[in-house]
Amino acid sequence: MSGPATRVTAGISRGRLLKTPPGRATRPTTAMVREALFNIIGDSIRGARVLDLFAGAGTLGIEALSRGATHATFVERGPHAGDLTSYNLLLLDPPYRDSGGLISALQALDHSLLRDQALLVVEHHRSQPIPPLERLVHVRDRNYGTTRLTFFRYI
Repeated sequence: MSGPATRVTAGISRGRLLKTPPGRATRPTTAMVREALFNIIGDSIRGARVLDLFAGAGTLGIEALSRGATHATFVERGPHAGDLTSYNLLLLDPPYRDSGGLISALQALDHSLLRDQALLVVEHHRSQPIPPLERLVHVRDRNYGTTRLTFFRYI
């Protein structure tokens, strides 16, 4: 048995059905929010090395690959990310009810994972504030219903 059906919205894998775990523990990013996110990112996705944290079903990283990213690493609740190289695009889509986990992950972010000018995008509930973060400059917020995309640039 599979969870909610979701499809890749654009790129070489457009229309491909993605399996998701059954139940409500995984909340895949909606097609509308994914489409908006990647429209905002635009051409910077081409050739990007993507780190998809709180990956769940992996819809954000798979969408990034479909749209031209050259590499994606998916991390879901692992105690250690392992031996990683640096990335220029990080996508975080944690469970909305786990705001403490999101803040802890952002504060503990290993800056050696990030290339200069890396883009970090956090999907979170619009009522959940993200505190100022070391070496991450807030770029913009976009709201889609109760969902907010918050964009940071690593300096």
